[in-house]
Amino acid sequence: MRRHDLVYLHAGTAFTTPCAEEGGLLWLAARDWIDQGRPLVAARQSGKDTYVNLGLSLPLKYDRKRLAIQAAPGAIADIGSPLGMTRCLGGQAAAIVEALLALDDRISLSGARLGVFGSLAWEALSGESYRHADSDFDVICDVANRAQLETALAALTQAQANLACRLDGELRFPDGNAVAWLELSEASRTSGKKVLVKGEKAVGLMPVEQLLASLPSN
Repeated sequence: MRRHDLVYLHAGTAFTTPCAEEGGLLWLAARDWIDQGRPLVAARQSGKDTYVNLGLSLPLKYDRKRLAIQAAPGAIADIGSPLGMTRCLGGQAAAIVEALLALDDRISLSGARLGVFGSLAWEALSGESYRHADSDFDVICDVANRAQLETALAALTQAQANLACRLDGELRFPDGNAVAWLELSEASRTSGKKVLVKGEKAVGLMPVEQLLASLPSN
C-alpha cells in the first residue's frame, strides 16, 4: 500500500478519527461512505502494525471536510491504484478534457503511469460535488527512470500552459519518494537547491542532485 492508493474497508468495520465525534454528523458521513463500498485514500503510515492511516475528503455539502481515519489492517477488503485520467473527466469542459487527455497520453507513451487524486478523483468515486471554480487538478505520476521523468516534466508544463487552473501533483520515484512536480522543475534549474521529498513514512528536504541520483538513467 502506497500513498494515494485507494483502500476499501469491509462494511461495518470499526474505525477512529480525531476529526469528528463518534456518532456526530461527520462521523456518520464517514460511516456511510465506508458502508457504501467507497474507498478511502492511503496516507503516510506511522510504521506501527496496529493500524493504517487513511484519509477521506467529504463532498461540498460537508464543506469538503477532510477526515484522518485509522483502522486495523484486517479491516482492509481491497487496495487499488489511484484512478486513471479517463475515468475522471466526466462533466469537464472540452478544453480541460483535451489538455488532460493529452497529458495522460504523453506520459503513458513514455511508460510512466499517471493517476488522479483530490477533488477530481473524489467526484468520480462518489458522483457527488467537490470542485469549485478555483479547484486544482491533482495528479500523481510514477516514473521509473530519468527519461520518463523528463517526459513527465515537459508534459506537465505543457498541460499547465493549457489550463486556466493550477495543475498540482507529485512525481514519485521507484523508492517511494515523491516531490511536487513544479517544485522539482523550478529547483532543477539551480545547482544545490533542495526540494521537499515526501516518503511513505517521512518528509524532509533533499538536494535535487541527490534525489535525481536515486533514479536510473534508463
